[in-house]
Amino acid sequence: MFKLRNIYLYLVSFVSLMLILIGLIFTIQNLTDLIFPTNYYYDTAPIDKTGQTEEEKKAYEESQRRNEQNQRTLRGKAVAKSTSVVVVALPSFIYHWRKIEKEKREK
Repeated sequence: MFKLRNIYLYLVSFVSLMLILIGLIFTIQNLTDLIFPTNYYYDTAPIDKTGQTEEEKKAYEESQRRNEQNQRTLRGKAVAKSTSVVVVALPSFIYHWRKIEKEKREK
C-alpha cells in the first residue's frame, strides 16, 4: 500500500511538473506572438485598385481591420489557455510534492 501511494504521488507530481513546463513554454511563445505579431494578409480586393469605388475601398479596409482585431483576440485567447494550464497544474504539483516531502521527513 505504501509503495502504491508513493508511485501515485510521484506520478502525479511528474505529470503536473510536465504540464507546468509545457504551459510555460506555450505561454512564452503565445506572449511573443502577442507582442510581436506576424500578420498574414490575403488580398480580397481586386488586383486593379484604380477601378475600385469608394464603397469597395471602405469595405476592404473594414475587412482588414476586422481581421487584425480577430488575430489579436485569438493571440490573447492562446495566452489565456496556456497560462491556465500552469495555473491548474501548479497547485497539484505543490500539493503532491509536499506530501512526498512530508512522508520523507516522517521516516
